[in-house]
Amino acid sequence: MPNQQYQKCIDACLECATICNNCAVACLEEKEVSNLTKCIRLDLECAVICRASAELMTLNSIYSSKICGLCATICDACSEECENHSLMEHCKECAEACRTCAKKAFIIYQNSTNKNRGTETPVTYQDECAILSRAAAELISLGSTWSIQISELNSSVCNTSADEFEKYMNFLMKQSRSRSTLAKDMHQKLIDQDKEKAIQPKEEGKRKRRHVSALLAASMGRSAMDHIRSHVTTDVGGTSGLINTGTVITYKEN
Repeated sequence: MPNQQYQKCIDACLECATICNNCAVACLEEKEVSNLTKCIRLDLECAVICRASAELMTLNSIYSSKICGLCATICDACSEECENHSLMEHCKECAEACRTCAKKAFIIYQNSTNKNRGTETPVTYQDECAILSRAAAELISLGSTWSIQISELNSSVCNTSADEFEKYMNFLMKQSRSRSTLAKDMHQKLIDQDKEKAIQPKEEGKRKRRHVSALLAASMGRSAMDHIRSHVTTDVGGTSGLINTGTVITYKEN
C-alpha cells in the first residue's frame, strides 16, 4: 500500500491527467486552434507522465522519485503554457491542476526515504518496465522534448527487470533441480523397499521348503528301516535272512 504522501501525489496525478486530457479536447474545439498547438501537445504529454507516475507510486517503485521529478518538470511547463490562455476556462483549470500536481510530485522527488524504497519481486520490476515502456512510446509518438529522459529511465528499469528475472529464474531452476534429486532418491528408496518385500517371502519359502525336505527325508529314512524290519525273520541259529534275497543279517536280540 502507498504511504500517505504517495497517495496524495497519486490523487493529484490522476486528477491532473484527466483535466489535461479534457483541456486538450477543448482546445481542439476552439476557433483559434492553430494558436493552441503547443498547449495541446503539453496537455497530452502531461497526461501521459502523470498516469505513469501514479502507477509507479501505486507499486511503491524505487523509480517513483525519478519519474516524479520528470512529472514535476512537465507539469510546470504545461501550467505555464495554459496560464497564457487563462481566459479560457479549461486552460485556467488545467493550469491550476498542473501547478498542484507539480508541487506534490516535487515533494516525492526530493524525499530521500522514497528513493530508497525497495522492490520485492521481479514481477514488480516487470510491471515498472511495462509502465515506462508505454509512457516512453506515447511521449515519443507525440514528438515530446522529454523523450530522451523517459527513454533513459525506461532503459534502466527494463535492464533491472531483466537482471532480476534472470536471478529469479536461476533460483527457480536450482530449486527445481534440488526437488528433482529428492524425488529421484525417494523413488529409488521405494523401489528398493518393494524389492526387499519381494525377496523376503522367497527366502522364507526357501527356508520352509528346506525344512519340509529335511522332515520328509527323515520320515522316509524311518519308513525304510521299518519296512526292512517287517521283512526280517529270526531262525534258530540266531541269523536272519531277508525273504527272497541272499542277504543275511546277523543280530542279537535284547
